[in-house]
Order: sequence, then structure tokens, then C-alpha cells
Amino acid sequence: MMKVMREIFLILLSVSPAVGALLLYNQLPETMATHFDINNEVNGTMSRGMLIVMLFLLGLIPVIIRVSRFVDPKRANYEQFSKAFEVSRVGVTILLTVVGWMIIAYNLGSHVDMAKVAMFVVGLFFAIMGNYFTQVKPNYMFGIRTPWTLANEEIWRKTHRLAGPLMMIGGVISVISSFLSGSIAVIVFIIAIVAASIIPVFYSYMLYTRNRVK
Repeated sequence: MMKVMREIFLILLSVSPAVGALLLYNQLPETMATHFDINNEVNGTMSRGMLIVMLFLLGLIPVIIRVSRFVDPKRANYEQFSKAFEVSRVGVTILLTVVGWMIIAYNLGSHVDMAKVAMFVVGLFFAIMGNYFTQVKPNYMFGIRTPWTLANEEIWRKTHRLAGPLMMIGGVISVISSFLSGSIAVIVFIIAIVAASIIPVFYSYMLYTRNRVK
């Protein structure tokens, strides 16, 4: 029963920006600001109708992530990292929900620094997920899925053992970057996230080539 209630809550949370935008439809401008540069200047727009459609589609992502678990050929492994999987699903839901509501708030006239909000929530997500990443077992949907990690379980294990701490460090730096100003904040954020994402990929290749030489 608790699992069912949690699923209902996650779905309601994930579609809440779309529902909110629909209820506030007449108060929202016909052309909605949806993309922002580092100075929080609008550089991308769409109609309010299209935004609502997009928010509804994004609201389905938590369900899609859950379904992906059951179509994965290695789905039996998910039982060994079910907590990490659920934490990531909740994290993605919260991230998308926050961004959706911030877009609505901005278009209603609130002063919201979208870049800093994005840096903060993405950094927080990375920092939290890094704590669980070392638990992730081989699968085709979740984790560092390179040809080299999928080819060898030991490479998968070592890659994720490195990726976890890197994600936590990158996440913390990203959160800090959200309190910096101007282009410095964006540069620090990008370096932190790219490093945390790319280094494990190169590391998995290095491990693979080392094993092949042996």
C-alpha cells in the first residue's frame, strides 16, 4: 500500500507544474520564457499551450524510468540497488518539478534566477546520487553504461566506485557555484559536472585496454 501511495505522490508531484500552468492559464503570458542565458536574460520562448504540453510530457518521466527497470534484460540486478534506483527517480522528479514551477513563477513576474536555480538543484542531485552510485550493478538503463563497463562486471564495479565520489564532489562544487556571480559561476558549474561525468567514462576505457593488454 505504501508503494502505491508513493507512486501516486510522485506522479502528482511530477505533473503538478503542468496542472498549475493549466489552472493559471489566463494569468500566464501567451509567449512564455523557457530558456535563459548566464545573465538570466531570456533567449528562448514557446507558447503557453506548448509549455503545458511539454510539462505534462516531462511529468511522465518518473513513470518511464520505472517502466525501464522492467524491460531491462538485466532487470534481476535491480534488486541489488533498488534504493539507489528509487533515490535517482525521486531526484529526477524533484529536479523537473522545481524547474517547471520556477519557469511558471518567472512568467508570472517573480524574479527568479533560473541559471542559479538549475545549478543548485542539479548539483544537489549529483551530490546525493554520488552517495548511492557505488551500489549500482550492471544494467542497460542506469549508471555509467559504456561499452567497456557493460563488457566486464569488474570494470563496471571499479568505474562506479570512482564515479560515486566524483559525483559527490562535482555536486558540492556545483551547489557552491550557484552562489557565485556571472560567467564564473557557469564555468565552475560546467567544469564540475563535465569532469564528474566524463572522467569515469575514460577510466572505464583505460581499465578495458589494460585488461586487454594482459
